[in-house]
Amino acid sequence: MTDPPASHAPVASVVAESPLGCLDTPSGLRVFEFPCNERVRILLRVECMARRIKYFAAQTDQFAHEACLHALFELYELLSSRGDIKNELLQELDRQRAQLARFMGQPGVSVERLNAILDEAAAAHSALADVPVRLGPHIPEFDFLQSLKGRVGIPAGSCPFDLPSYFVWLHRPAAVRYEALVGWIASLGPLMSATDLCLKLLREGAEPQHYEAINGAFELNPEGRLARLIRVSLPASPEYVCEVSANKYVVAVRFRSLDAQLHLKAVEGPLPFELALCDF
Repeated sequence: MTDPPASHAPVASVVAESPLGCLDTPSGLRVFEFPCNERVRILLRVECMARRIKYFAAQTDQFAHEACLHALFELYELLSSRGDIKNELLQELDRQRAQLARFMGQPGVSVERLNAILDEAAAAHSALADVPVRLGPHIPEFDFLQSLKGRVGIPAGSCPFDLPSYFVWLHRPAAVRYEALVGWIASLGPLMSATDLCLKLLREGAEPQHYEAINGAFELNPEGRLARLIRVSLPASPEYVCEVSANKYVVAVRFRSLDAQLHLKAVEGPLPFELALCDF
């Protein structure tokens, strides 16, 4: 975890995380994730951009804060193009809360832990529902960002001679820039938190199973079960690239190696890996 600039106390919760997100685990495994429906795909995109925003915001150099703004604009664009994301996320929280409530009173289920998760989901739902603006299109509220957003899509469009005010802002102290970034990110906080919780519950809702691919290929019959998210885990070294396709009849996994010239090569022999079909 990276702390915010030392000269400034954070005015909101902006936590720096690995920009790779969940792709590398503390146990040394690399995880490839494949969404199986549009809702999960959008949640993963929001999570990806949120991680970049948080990571770059917590750095101190100008280029990192510039990268943070570019990622923020990407997220704004995603939210603007998909006006239903907030409602989709609220519906997903409702669905997961209903799923969790079914475990109440079942043997082996910790009532205290279950209530804590239900409370967390209820709090995330309430915070997101209370956001008073339509996320994404709310950017005109910030004149500085509105003028900047029109230039970042142009190659080298944010050079100092194009945006002198942006040039001056980038030369302000890191703590001052950080405070501004936190203010611009604040309205997205409930969305980021709700997304993190939904994906956490989805990921933790399935135990990975051990399998073995032969010559880089593997197929599994899901027995008609449609997963919402497929997770494939294997050691980070040597490097392998994983591709997955799935329907209710088959989950097909293909591994290839990546050489020094970044060419994909066939894999020979057995390759052990873990597979989780997350459908919580």
